[in-house]
Amino acid sequence: MGGRGNARRRHHALGTFSIVPLIVDAVDHVPVMAAGGIADHRAFDAALALGAEGVYCDTAFLMSEESRMAKNVKDAVLAANAKDLLLFRTVPACYRSLPGKLACELVAMDKAGATNEELGRKMGGFANLRIGMLEGNMDKGYVSVGNGISHIHEIKSCAKIVDELTKNWEG
Repeated sequence: MGGRGNARRRHHALGTFSIVPLIVDAVDHVPVMAAGGIADHRAFDAALALGAEGVYCDTAFLMSEESRMAKNVKDAVLAANAKDLLLFRTVPACYRSLPGKLACELVAMDKAGATNEELGRKMGGFANLRIGMLEGNMDKGYVSVGNGISHIHEIKSCAKIVDELTKNWEG
C-alpha cells in the first residue's frame, strides 16, 4: 500500500530490446516502432533486427545543433551517462531526469509512496519540462532524457545524426 491508503500499482518496465520482439510477435499487419535507448547505429540496427519497422530517437535529436534545448542542459547531458539519471513514476509513465532539485523531490515523493496524482501535481507537467529543458533551470524544472545519453558524446546536426544512425541500413 502506498500514499494515503491507495494501493500502489506495480510497475514492470521492460526495456526496448525486450519488448519489441514481444510486440512484433503479438500483432499482425501493424508497423512497430522501437523507442528508448536508441542513440547510435548499433541500437538502430538492433531495433530493426528485432522486427521494428522504425525507430523513435528522442534524446539523440534533443542533443542536436538544431534542438532548442538549453546549452547548459546539453552540456550536462554530455557530462552524464544513464547511471546518473533519476527515475520516478507519474501519470502516464515513468520518467528519467538529470538530477536537480525538482527531480530529487519527485524521486523522494515516489519512494515515500505518493500517488501518481500527487507526483503529477508536483511535476508540473510541461511547464516544468520547459523550465528545465528549454530555459535551463534544472532545479525548478526537470530534464527528461533517456538511457541513450550514454552513447551521445557530442552535439551534431540532425543530418549527421540520421547519417550515423542509418549507416548500415540498406532499406
